[in-house]
Amino acid sequence: MISGIGCVTFERGSAINGPRPVSADVALAVAAASVLGVTVGVLLAEVVAGVAVAASTAVVFHFVLRSIVTRK
Repeated sequence: MISGIGCVTFERGSAINGPRPVSADVALAVAAASVLGVTVGVLLAEVVAGVAVAASTAVVFHFVLRSIVTRK
């Protein structure tokens, strides 16, 4: 669509669906950001849990080995 002199604006959307309102784009961006945020949060929680399990396993393994191997 041409508006004004020498100013061209393009509306988003396809020829089949017609122009898409800006509010739909904003809603889609917010939904995508929310899904991404939840996904990253879950992955970070899994990493923290994995580090905690690994650290506690290492500590337990260390004490078990010290109790098995006696020093002279």
